[in-house]
Amino acid sequence: MVRAALLIPLLLVGCDVTKFTANSTSGLFRRAAPAIERHWDYELVGEAMPSNIVQMEGLLQIVPENETIVTNAIRLYTGYAYGWIEDRVEVLQGEGHFLEAEAEMTRARYMYERARDLAVHLIGIDHEGFQAKYDEGLEPFQAWLQEEFDDAEDDCPGLLFAGYAWGSYINANKSDMEAVADLPFAEALVQRSIELDPAYFNHAGLIFMAVAKTAAPGADLDAAEPYWQRAIEATERRNLLLLVNMAKAYSVRRQDREQFVALLREVLEAGDVLPEQRLQNQIARRRAARYLRQVNELFPPDVPPAAPVPTPEPAPAPAPEPTADAAADAPSE
Repeated sequence: MVRAALLIPLLLVGCDVTKFTANSTSGLFRRAAPAIERHWDYELVGEAMPSNIVQMEGLLQIVPENETIVTNAIRLYTGYAYGWIEDRVEVLQGEGHFLEAEAEMTRARYMYERARDLAVHLIGIDHEGFQAKYDEGLEPFQAWLQEEFDDAEDDCPGLLFAGYAWGSYINANKSDMEAVADLPFAEALVQRSIELDPAYFNHAGLIFMAVAKTAAPGADLDAAEPYWQRAIEATERRNLLLLVNMAKAYSVRRQDREQFVALLREVLEAGDVLPEQRLQNQIARRRAARYLRQVNELFPPDVPPAAPVPTPEPAPAPAPEPTADAAADAPSE
């Protein structure tokens, strides 16, 4: 009995040490993240990311309220799904391997969904009411965002990543009308993050809104254009993924082949224009090269209209056959 009593405080101390270690690790991840974003080798980082995701999930079991670890997990899920899995989907589709592409896309959907749920959890650490306001509808949800979130440093990560992950999940489930109907909620989250700090995470909120306003069903492209221009001005054309997204989303929908080609060539010819975002720009170059090869599929060559087929003249009506009376009245020879 005495031995058991002595073990209890030891177990409690062990638990506290584990949490302390996990919490201490979060600071290391925060300082190490910029090194990954500056890396030049797309393949090397892609091979490392799955193990990092699993590691974050393990830490979340120990310290689920650690905002740095939650944020890192969200970024890893969304970054890997977009930068590597969706990249693989496009390659497989181009090779005609549609079943394999759909299997990979299913993986991306799960990762976006997990990232969205983690982001909602991140918001809930300091703010209550997300689900309740969502259930009330868009206007109460927007009003709650205005009232509840006013600290750029503390609130921007949760708002941006929740909206970004949610929007990515919707984009990966375009055939699900129930999912698509939630797009205004995702936009509301990102819009509030922009209002607090438009430059947060390399102006990712501005880029998200430009894509969302262009790709939405029935989008008004004239209304979407200012979002692109604002994002381009803010990033000084150094965020190459922005230019790729503009080409694939906006130029294609406009059917502006000249703009499409110019944007993608600008990406491929750009040097190391943003070292702190080198990895993301590498992802942009991969896609730019792929999309340029698809230019004739995305912009079918103009085909001259076929010459009109002349309408044939109606055939003359046959002469009526003489009736018996007419035959009787005919003069005899």
